[in-house]
Formats: sequence, C-alpha cells, structure tokens
Amino acid sequence: MNRPAPWTPPDPLPTHMVTPRLDVRPMVADDAVALFDAIEPHRASYLPWLEWVRVDDRSVAECVYQIEAARRDAASWPCHEYRFGIFSRADDGLLGAIGFRPKAPALHVAEIGYWVRPEARSRGVATEATGHLISWLFTPQEAGGWGLRRVDILMAAGNESSQAVPRRLNLRLELAAMEERYVEGPGFHDTRGYGVLASEWDLERHAARPDRRRGLFEAD
Repeated sequence: MNRPAPWTPPDPLPTHMVTPRLDVRPMVADDAVALFDAIEPHRASYLPWLEWVRVDDRSVAECVYQIEAARRDAASWPCHEYRFGIFSRADDGLLGAIGFRPKAPALHVAEIGYWVRPEARSRGVATEATGHLISWLFTPQEAGGWGLRRVDILMAAGNESSQAVPRRLNLRLELAAMEERYVEGPGFHDTRGYGVLASEWDLERHAARPDRRRGLFEAD
C-alpha cells in the first residue's frame, strides 16, 4: 500500500464526548476553581507518578493559565496535547482529566494519559473515560471522530492503578523497558507500554476485541 498522508486534526475539532456516566470536554476558565479543588488538597496522593503536581496548578490563577494554554494549544497545529476534563453527568463535578498527544502524526499514532481525583477512584472512571476516548480516536473524522490508527498508553511500572486501565480494556502489553525513566523518590524506574490498533478495537464495547493480535509478553 502507499504511505498515507500524515495525520492532521479534524476541522472543526470534536470537542465533546458523553459516556453513560461521564461528560468529557475541554475545560474552560470557569472550571479553574474545580480543577484547583481536585488537585490542591490531594497533591501527595498523586505522587510520585504525576510529577507535574509538584510545580503546576498551585493556585486558581495558575489553573486558569493552564486551561487557557491548553485551549490555545488545541486551536493550532501542530498541537502538543488535546486535554479534556472528566465531569460527572450526575452533578457536573470534576472527577479528573484525560487527554492525548499526537505522538507520531506521520503514522497516525496517539498516546493517552489520564488522572482521577482520590474520591472518584476505584469506580471505573478512568477505564470508562479511556475506553470511550479510544473509540472516539478510532472513529473516522467524517463520522465525528479523530481518525487515528493506533493508541499507546505508557506509565511507570509501579503505577498499578494506571496499568489496570489498559488491562481492563484488553490492550496489549508491548513494552517493558528497564529503568527507562526517572521518578522523583523511587529513582530510575521501569516503563510499561500498552497499545492497540484501530483494526483490533470494538467501537460498541469500547474495548479491544478478544481476537486481537497477541503480543510478545502473552502466552500462546
């Protein structure tokens, strides 16, 4: 086959995703207080894995700045990262955030990241948001999606709660890199990487199909 043209974002951008329990959308300046409240009282609970909480969003004003910076980033191409707040459909409360960066536009590949505030953990919030986001990313642009071909999720090996998300979604473990990253506190740390192709994804179940290709780390 001929090499496809590099991926570019849809125009206009898809900006809103609804799941059974969640409303996933870009944050606006009015969400800054909720963002600060989701982070400030719980900074220690995000460490050591979310290192940005050491220096970012230290005040409501900083949260406004970060939200506006994300909005400006998304409005231009190339974009470093598309960020979305995860809101409860029950009460519109901010439960966390999720986003993706166009990691390799020439190959139509994105990498997803997410976090959930402590009070909303162990309720499947990250799994629900991530599964639906992957479906959104794999939906063709002409059908309202982002038209990507592959999704990666990488994390520190010790971050078990983060690893649980791709495992529940049946993503393939593809990377086990020894001491590939440095984490303040634990020091040099292993990285785990999970991946899935659009051709392996079930858009109705929001999970990888059981018959997806097996990885090197999976028994036959």
